[in-house]
Amino acid sequence: MIILYRPADGGEEQQFDMRRVRTSEAAIVQKAADMKWGEIKLGVREDDPTSLRGVVWILMKREQPNLRWGDFDPENDELTSRFDAREVAGYVGEIMSLPEEKRAGAIAELKAWALDPAEVDAAMAAAAALPKETPVKATSKSGD
Repeated sequence: MIILYRPADGGEEQQFDMRRVRTSEAAIVQKAADMKWGEIKLGVREDDPTSLRGVVWILMKREQPNLRWGDFDPENDELTSRFDAREVAGYVGEIMSLPEEKRAGAIAELKAWALDPAEVDAAMAAAAALPKETPVKATSKSGD
């Protein structure tokens, strides 16, 4: 997941990759947010403000080591999550297994949540180009 931080004061948008959080950093976020890491990961997917804040805060601390939890308190609208290219590809695999009449809606929803909607089109094209699986015909050994 990628977390977008769009400061309300007009500051430059920043992107934070949740996969870059180290184990030691995750432990710090858990303590600060009073949440388990699994809850934080799920919370980021659901745009939970505390989860988003925790991940961005710990990644910002790399550049600003003295940044305290209480010093980073963005407005709810300043943080949101988006799917990265790897996550988009995973969801495209699921979409391809849907009935044809449900795919368009699922694709539109995925584009709304993708960091780069063009990645959805590229992943769909790549998935469509894959050869269809064909059943392997069983062979018998001679002399059986």
